[in-house]
Amino acid sequence: MQNQVTIFIPNSFLADTKDLKLKTSKVGLIGRALATFEVDQVVVYKDLSIPDEKQNEDGDFIAEVLNYMNTPQYLRKKAIPIKSELRHVGILPPLRTPHHPTGQPKLGDYRQGFTVKRNKKGTFVDIGMDELVFCKEQLTVNKIFSFKITKFAKEVIVTPDEPDDIYWGYKTISTNKGLKNSLKLTNPDLVVETTRFADTIDSVFDELKTKVNSSNNLAIVFGGFYSATEENLESGLWETIKINTIPNQGTEMVRIEEAVFSTLAIFNLF
Repeated sequence: MQNQVTIFIPNSFLADTKDLKLKTSKVGLIGRALATFEVDQVVVYKDLSIPDEKQNEDGDFIAEVLNYMNTPQYLRKKAIPIKSELRHVGILPPLRTPHHPTGQPKLGDYRQGFTVKRNKKGTFVDIGMDELVFCKEQLTVNKIFSFKITKFAKEVIVTPDEPDDIYWGYKTISTNKGLKNSLKLTNPDLVVETTRFADTIDSVFDELKTKVNSSNNLAIVFGGFYSATEENLESGLWETIKINTIPNQGTEMVRIEEAVFSTLAIFNLF
C-alpha cells in the first residue's frame, strides 16, 4: 500500500479485563501490528455503545502505551514521564523499525531526537549519543523531532528532516469522540469497515483492491468490543465499503487485536 493508512480502534478495546499488565500486553499486540504492516496512524475513538467514563481513561491509556512503543528506546526516559499506569511497559515487545536504530549513529543517518535546550544559535538535541548534538534552528524544547546528521566531527550537527523512502513509525491520536467525528479529523477518501456481517473478503477482493489502490487516504475501522460498529459511517466526504476479513471464524468472537493482524495482513497484499 502506497497511500496514507489510518486504523481506528475503539476505547472499549480493553473492556474485557481490569488487569493492568494484561491491558499493557494487549496494546502491545496492536503496536506490533502497526509497525509490521507500516501503518501511518492509529486513532482511538470513543465507543458510543458503552456510556462509561472509564472507557475514556482506557482510550488515553491505549494511546500512551502506543506512543511509548513508537518512541525510540534511547529517548523514552527523557521524553515520557514516569506514570504508575505505565509500570508494566517492560513487557512490551520492541518494534525493531528503522526509526529505532540499535547501532551507533553516523554521517547521513536519520535519527529521532529529543530537544533538550536552546540558545541564540540553535537547539541542543539528544539523539542517543554520549553528548548532545546541535541543530542550527530554534526548535520547541522537550519535544521529539526527526533529524538527519549532516556533520559528524568534533561537533555533530543535525538538521530537521525525515526519510520518505523507509517506514518511520506511526502517529497516535486519542479523540474521545465518536467514530464518525473521529473519521472527519483524518479526512479519508475511503473508509473500510470490518464486520462479520458483510461480504467476505474472497468475494470482494478484486473490488476492494481497486478501491484501495485508487485512494490516497485510507481508513480501516474496527468495531467495539461488545458489538460491531453501530454508527452509520456513510458520508459525502468519503466512500465506504464493508468487508468480513475473517470468513468462517471458528470462535464466537474475534478479539480486536486478532482482527487487526488478520485484516492488515490482507491489505498488505495490495
